[in-house]
Amino acid sequence: MNLILITPDHFLEQECALVNACFAYGLQRLHLRKKKFSEQDYRNYIGSIDTAFHQRIVLTEYFGLLTEFDLGGVHLNSHIRDQPATWEELAALQPRHTSASFHSWDEINAAANNFDYVLISPVFDSISKKGYKAGIDLKGAAILKQVNTNCPGIVGLGGVQANNIRLLQAAHFDGAALLGAVWEAADPFAAFRELCKHV
Repeated sequence: MNLILITPDHFLEQECALVNACFAYGLQRLHLRKKKFSEQDYRNYIGSIDTAFHQRIVLTEYFGLLTEFDLGGVHLNSHIRDQPATWEELAALQPRHTSASFHSWDEINAAANNFDYVLISPVFDSISKKGYKAGIDLKGAAILKQVNTNCPGIVGLGGVQANNIRLLQAAHFDGAALLGAVWEAADPFAAFRELCKHV
């Protein structure tokens, strides 16, 4: 089961050092998402990550940085994944991996052929978004894989933590995306290591 770490919205003290430590410990993929960052801010952030890990970094914007840093891929949110201009840009950039976020199994089934893996949320009550309640039937992963032979990897997002991550494994999810369970912990690296023990 793959683990994806999503960066917090706001930059945290020692964040890049923590990301490097998580990569060294075995983190497979980081989704770099900073809503208030400029392109130069993204460039500075990526430059603070060991180059050995650059191919594990996935961008949510400023896709031109893919080739500048030899990064791992792009992630499309619902606002840009259906825009023709997005796909024209990606056709030119040829990212290693393309993923997207969804909120229903039907959405994933309709778009499955376009992505290497997809995030579906919220699988559990969110930690980082208070009041954002679980809304995904976990049984849907196995059902979708049975009916769609082109099913991309399915990654659960929303409220994933040490006491429930194995439920995703049991439900045939291919991965889990981590956010609040790591970044809102008193010791984010210790929290990440604890989650790794459960997969």
